[in-house]
Amino acid sequence: MTAGPSAGDVTAGPSVGGTARSSTTRRTLLRLLGCLLGATALVLATSLAVVWGTHRTAETVRTRSLPSVMELAAVRTALVRADTAAITSFQSRQAGLAGPGEEYQNQIAAASQSLAQAAEDIGSGDGTSSRQIQLVEGLLVTYVGLVGQADAHYRKSGPGGLATAYLWYASRLLHSEQGILAQLDSLLAAETDALEARLASGWLGPAATLLWLVPALSLLVLLVGTQLFLHRRFRRMVNWGLAAATLLLAVLVAGTSFALVSKAQLADAGAELSEVRRLSGEQFRAADRDGAIALERLLRESCVRDDGCDVSSDVFRPGLTAASPTPVADRDVLGRAEEVDEQAGAATSATSLAFVVLLLVSPIALLVWLGLRPRLEEYRYRSR
Repeated sequence: MTAGPSAGDVTAGPSVGGTARSSTTRRTLLRLLGCLLGATALVLATSLAVVWGTHRTAETVRTRSLPSVMELAAVRTALVRADTAAITSFQSRQAGLAGPGEEYQNQIAAASQSLAQAAEDIGSGDGTSSRQIQLVEGLLVTYVGLVGQADAHYRKSGPGGLATAYLWYASRLLHSEQGILAQLDSLLAAETDALEARLASGWLGPAATLLWLVPALSLLVLLVGTQLFLHRRFRRMVNWGLAAATLLLAVLVAGTSFALVSKAQLADAGAELSEVRRLSGEQFRAADRDGAIALERLLRESCVRDDGCDVSSDVFRPGLTAASPTPVADRDVLGRAEEVDEQAGAATSATSLAFVVLLLVSPIALLVWLGLRPRLEEYRYRSR
């Protein structure tokens, strides 16, 4: 049974022109309804924006940023392995039968494929990176041509002479200060910086969390405050419409918080990526060390001067023969790469689940209206 209006329902002062002024309770209810509906719309809009923005960022990181870094790291390793295989083939005199060798061909093919995939991942949005990839592709063609010239001269004139010279020039093109590996290192640094920026700013930054959390807390305060107002004015313990809206708000907050889960999983993917790069770097250094040793032997064997040669690989890669890196199996690198992909996939799945939650809690505004409508109807024709 609804309690009668209290003294606060009557506005002070006489009516003007004989027209009664509307109930202050009705005006208060209308203001509360407007605030609740406005706050609800804001919460739904900001939650949807954050979830959508996080989903798009996670998808970009999963399909472009993470793969581009891994592909570029794979290109570096494949190229230095190809260079080592070619040098070893010439130094061991197998080039007379198989040229640079099957391993060289396989690694060049792998490097070309990974470079093409990296170019697709990076796209044309970053002009500097796109031009740098085109430069690497051009230098790689030149490198393959130099190795081909070394093979042709080896088959024509045997070991030493122009065959060794062309092979030395090819290795220098790969390792020199402005060579292929230097360009790849620059690309890799730029892509890594872009990835770290995506993981620390925009929709994955702290401001995005405040964007949806502050309106949600404000709506919660309004819902609780309205419940207290109705309890005091109408002597009702609970308004079930507002209570249901409050419950859906809690579900909405929980659903939107999947954006935080996605952010954490992307951070884990970034950490796994660092491990992939470390292992790939170990493979790179091990292969490059072997190549440096093989090239030094080839140069010594090809030298016809009594006082030795005045050319060595130290000109463009000094100190590589000093230490022996820990061997790393390909399966270890691939295993870590799969973990990167799994973490990134989980991040996008988390935001996809958040969309479902937002869809389920969208009737909050309707519940607010249904909760306040009976009280508004009670005062619809009342005047004081």
